Parts: sequence; C-alpha cells; structure tokens
Amino acid sequence: MKVMKIGFLFLLISLFSLPFSSSTYACSCFPPGTPLAELEKSDAVFSGKVMDVKTDDSTLSAKISVKESWKGMDSKEVTVNTAIDSAGCGVNFETGKEYIVYASLEEGKYITSLCSRTAELAYAQDDLKELGDGTIPTRSGDAAAHSPSTQNLVVGALGVVLVLGGCIFYRWKSAKQ
Repeated sequence: MKVMKIGFLFLLISLFSLPFSSSTYACSCFPPGTPLAELEKSDAVFSGKVMDVKTDDSTLSAKISVKESWKGMDSKEVTVNTAIDSAGCGVNFETGKEYIVYASLEEGKYITSLCSRTAELAYAQDDLKELGDGTIPTRSGDAAAHSPSTQNLVVGALGVVLVLGGCIFYRWKSAKQ
C-alpha cells in the first residue's frame, strides 16, 4: 500500500513538473565523409573570408569573399545560409575568419551545415591537402544571383511542355479536318 502511495505521489509530481521543463534539441547527423567524398556530394566547395554576417529568426547568412574553389564556384563573392544556431546544425560563421565551405544549392541559395565538412580554414588542413590546388574565381558579383532556382527551372520546363503540347494538339486538330 505504501509503495502505491509513493508511486502515485511520484506520478503527480512528474505530471505537474512537465509544463516547467524546457525542451532541448541538438544537432544530429552522420559524420561527414572524406574531403573527396564530400566534394562529390556537394554542389560547391570553396574557401574564403567572411565579410559580413546577418541573421533573421532562423537563418544566418554569411557573405564570403571566395579565395579558392574546387567545385561549382566561379564567383568572387557568395552568400551562404545556415541555421542560426548549432542546435539546428548551423555553422557559426564569424566576420573576418576564413572557412572552407561545402555547400548545397537549394532554391537558388547556397546552404551549409555542421553535418558537412564546413570548418574554419585553420582546422581544415587535411581537406586542403586532400583536395589539392583549387581555382581562383573570376566572375564578380554574388554567385547565388547567377544560380537558377529549382522553382524557376520547374516553371520553365512546365512552360516548354505546355507550348509543345499546344503545338502538337493544334497540328493534330488541323490534320483531322
């Protein structure tokens, strides 16, 4: 009987303390592969110096002056987006520091996270050694401005299909008459 009272008291205390407990979330992902494996998976891999950092409610945007590129980056500047904090797997870009960035292109924006090999350049010597010499970008302006968004590509493809379908339908109707 005493055990049941203690159990019931424990249950009540637990239930009443739930509203006061805070939720915590942590970044969870598989460790990244080797530099060459991540190079293959990424849309862009480059190194550069962070010139400016801006944040909104959920996103940190880092404007980076690109120093060297190994894949997908021919612009001298790029804006890279990440989650605002490490709990959301965001990279804590700091103005004035140099990074190696492994980024994906999503809806016309470059995105990176702690789940990639993105890191401060000072801690990425193994990456630099394995990747070898990169190229120096030549195009001025922000790279994201030159990248078509997935939405634009889908709408454009749909437009082409509709025009071709209309032409085929018109020709088919004309042949029947």
